[in-house]
Parts: sequence; structure tokens; C-alpha cells
Amino acid sequence: MAAAAAAAASSGDGPSKTCVSFVCQYCMQPLKLDASIKAIDRQTFEALTQVHEDGGDGAVVRRGQQGPAEDMAFPKPLQHRVVKSSKNKELALDQVFASSDGGRSSLSRATRVASWLFDLMSERAEFDHPLCEECTDVLLDELDAQLHLAEDEARQCNAFLKLQSEAGAAATGGEDAPTLEEDLAALQKEERMLLAKLESLEETSTELKQELLRQEEESRVLAAQEEKYCKEYNEYQRQLEDYFEEQSSIENRFHRARERLQSLKKTNVFNDAFHIWHEGHFGTINNFRLGRLPSVPVDWSEINAAWGQTVLLLHTLAMKLGFKFQRYRLVPNGSQSYLEAEGEPGKDLPLHGSGGFKLFSDKKFDEAMVAFLDCVDQFKSHIESKEPHFKLPYRVVHGKIGDSNGELSIRIQFNQEETWTKALKFMLTNLKWCLAWVCKQMGARTAPNTTSSTA
Repeated sequence: MAAAAAAAASSGDGPSKTCVSFVCQYCMQPLKLDASIKAIDRQTFEALTQVHEDGGDGAVVRRGQQGPAEDMAFPKPLQHRVVKSSKNKELALDQVFASSDGGRSSLSRATRVASWLFDLMSERAEFDHPLCEECTDVLLDELDAQLHLAEDEARQCNAFLKLQSEAGAAATGGEDAPTLEEDLAALQKEERMLLAKLESLEETSTELKQELLRQEEESRVLAAQEEKYCKEYNEYQRQLEDYFEEQSSIENRFHRARERLQSLKKTNVFNDAFHIWHEGHFGTINNFRLGRLPSVPVDWSEINAAWGQTVLLLHTLAMKLGFKFQRYRLVPNGSQSYLEAEGEPGKDLPLHGSGGFKLFSDKKFDEAMVAFLDCVDQFKSHIESKEPHFKLPYRVVHGKIGDSNGELSIRIQFNQEETWTKALKFMLTNLKWCLAWVCKQMGARTAPNTTSSTA
């Protein structure tokens, strides 16, 4: 609703240059005003203003609804509103037509008059002023097109109204008033029925909406339960996998333990602890040679150690079976092992030699060896009482041991080193057989090798 403001300037020591420009509010091109605008005086301006005001009801006419002209992107200049009170109007006109000396004052007054007129026209129109001739022609063409379109719509509306009037007259021309009233009553009755049906349908729709809400709530509850179930299922599945892994691990450990047990069952503890074997003419126990030869003078410390291992073996086997020897008690004490004679306190029979192989050697050492051989024979008799078919490879008779080829004395006195050594080897062989039988009774699946080597 605003008109473009004018900019005026003059400067310089030479000829005075005055630039007064108004721009088109549509194309923004500078305009050259007609000289008649500059010649408008106060009386003419008041007459134009009065004509403008008489065109309305005393109020400022606002722009209508959005139309093609309003779509024009006109800039909004500084506005000068039309003042309706006579006092303010006179004051504004005085400001517009204020005169002063010089040409610049006349130019400024003309600019104010033009700006006032443009604002006045913009207030009453749907587009801003001023406009150039080309934009005015375009605007007029567009307004003519809108006018023709409105006239066509008006003619179509009039034709339609005329057609409807003729159709209504033709429809009601042959019927009387009672028939129309009956039709009206029937239509009203049908309307009431349709309204009742509509109300029923609305109630049904409300119930269905409530049922839908209830079903949606149940669906949300079921979805929450399903999610909870899935989480619990996944947790149980994870625990099950953990249990399967743990079970597999336990089974693997069980199989390894069982294999280890089988291996341990196959292991002969006594045979490992008391390894009886032979080395040439010597019987050995834990690699200690028992006996001596003129060509192989075994040290007596080794012989005494072998006797200590032999006493420990027989004592351990007897304890394993819970057997108690008669007349003697074995006392394993390493290289200083001995036997105690029962019923004769203080009488110890040492199973260790003092050194040398003499014709008249230590009688107690011979008695101890004979007593130990008697203990071996007692242990053999105990085994035969449990298993009658058990037989030792060498028989024991009164301090001698041998087979069908003859018996050898275990004493040193009045004996030869070769004979004594061979008798000790036979004794170790019998002990190995006793050891194998005890291992069998303990549940060993593989009995130790009972093969003996004889000279």
C-alpha cells in the first residue's frame, strides 16, 4: 500500500544537478514523471483528494483478497497515510506545499506531491504505484483477462440457475400440495430412520473403537510378554550352552581321569618300588646286587643295602595281606635291618655282614638269613592257604633253597661264594613270585614278569 519514495540531491560548485527518480514497483526501472504532475497546485490536489475520499464510505479502503496483482513482488516504500481529520489534513497539506526560496525547494515540493498522490492511489488499489507504461499495459491485460473470466463464470451461473428453476417447475407442475406433503412426510420419516441408523452405527463404531483400543492394549501386553519370553529363552539357551560346554569339559576330564586310572591300574607300584631282576649270576633288587663272587667282589655296603630292600619288601607284603610271621618279626632299617626272635627278648638277628667271606663267619648273620628264608616260606604257605594252586619255583627246606636239581644252603659258613650267591638269587625269585600274586590280588590287570633267570 505504499508508493516509491523519491530521492533528490543537488551539489557542486558548477551547474546545479538535480536527480529526481521514481522506480516502477513491478520492474524496478527508473521513471520519468509527466510535467503535469509538477504543475499540480494546492487547489487541484485538494480536488483530487476529495474525489478519492468520496469514492468510499469515509474509511481507508484496504486491499482485497490475494489476487494476481498482489502476487507482484513490489517493494514497500515509505508510506504517507491519508489523514481524515480536517485539522491534520490541513497540516499535512501545508507540509506538502511548503515553499521556500530556490529551485531545489520547488523540486522537493513536486516530489512530495507526487509521492503523496502515489501513496493515495496505492491505498485504494491492490497494487503499488507508480508503474511504468509497459508494466501498466501488462497489468491491464491481466485485469482484462480476469474480467472476461469472471463474466464467463457469471453467465454459466445464470444459465445453471435458469436450468434448475425450469427443472423444478417441471417437476412440481403436475402434483398437488397433499401429494407433496406426503412425499415430504415420507422423506422426513426416512430421514429419521437414517438418523437413527446413523446413531446406531456411531454407537457401533464407538464400541468397535473401544474394542480396537482394548485389542491394541492386549497386543502391547502380548508383545511385552513375547519380548520377555524371548529374553528368558535366550538366557536359558545361553545357560544350556554353558551347561553343555561344562558337561563336555567334565566328560573330557572324566575320560582323561579314567585313562589315567587305567594307566595307574596297569602300573605295578610294588614292582616299581621293589624292582627285582638279575645281572649275570647276581639277583638284584633296586639295582643292588645280593651276593658276591671271587671274580666279582661286591662291596658289603651294597649287599647290606640289598638285604635292607629285601626285608622291606617282605615286611610290606605281609602288612598288605595282614599276615603276621611266627617266631620272628622283621625290622626293616636300611643297611642295618634285622630280625627279632619272639620269646627271646634282646636277641636280634642282624641281616648285614661285617665284611669278608671266611670259613668261620658271623653265626648270627647266618641265623638271620635262615630265619628270613623261613619267613619267606611262611608267607608262601599263607598264599597257598588262599590259593591252593599257587606254587613257588624254588622250594625251601631247613635253611636251604633249590629245585629238582638240588638244594643250596643260604649260610655263609662252610659254603662257597658261588653257591651262596645262587641261593640268594633263588630267594629273590621266590619273592618276585610272591610280589606278583599280591599285585594280582590288588586288582592289577597285568602281573609283573615272573620269569626268573637261573644260573
